[in-house]
Amino acid sequence: MSGEWLGLTGSLLAGVLTLVTLSYIFGDHPVFRIALNLFIGAAAGYAGALVVQDVLLPQLVFPLVELASGVTPSIDGLELGIRLGLTLLLLTKLSPRTARLGNPASAILVGVGAALAIAGALQGTLLPQINASATIFDVSNFDLALQGGYYGESLSIILQGMLTLLAIASTLAYFHFGARGRGKQAPQRNILVDVLAWAGSVFIAITLATLFSGVLLAAMGALTERLDFLYTLFTQWVAR
Repeated sequence: MSGEWLGLTGSLLAGVLTLVTLSYIFGDHPVFRIALNLFIGAAAGYAGALVVQDVLLPQLVFPLVELASGVTPSIDGLELGIRLGLTLLLLTKLSPRTARLGNPASAILVGVGAALAIAGALQGTLLPQINASATIFDVSNFDLALQGGYYGESLSIILQGMLTLLAIASTLAYFHFGARGRGKQAPQRNILVDVLAWAGSVFIAITLATLFSGVLLAAMGALTERLDFLYTLFTQWVAR
């Protein structure tokens, strides 16, 4: 089969799978489930192939082959033994009878993954957000704008800083659940905390709406791309 026909077959298959996926708008049906299973299977197979190619072969199999063939492996012997031991322990998870033996390796895997996720969230999201929030309260920009006679810009810096401070304080107050009881009355929060929490709920709603609109825009972009693909495929097929 030539490359042209192979490409055409792939495009037709992609078009059919796109139409089957879009047919979910009329409800769930067996053909849609087949397409969904194909997508999950292809994604899982691709991820598994990447793990074998980028992790298992260079990090474990190739060093073991080098060691078996008498060549000095590129990895220290102790480290190679630890990798081999953890891999064998993970393989015991395949059987319910020996699954307990794989718990230490699973715990290390989950712990390292959680630590990397937390560190990534701190370095990639939380600390940059704190730095960006602190930059708003930098008075040097306000002084420069005031000295330059840009009174409108200096007023904008003040309002932006006050709005940011209100958003941070009110959002933190929204998640403050401490309350103090008086006599037989039910525990109630301080009135100031209640007001700040209400303002925080407004900021949280705006944030969630922004995130939802971003997701909706991404979905609309994907839908537009698929419709354009179907239109292009149809026009090319008619032109033949």
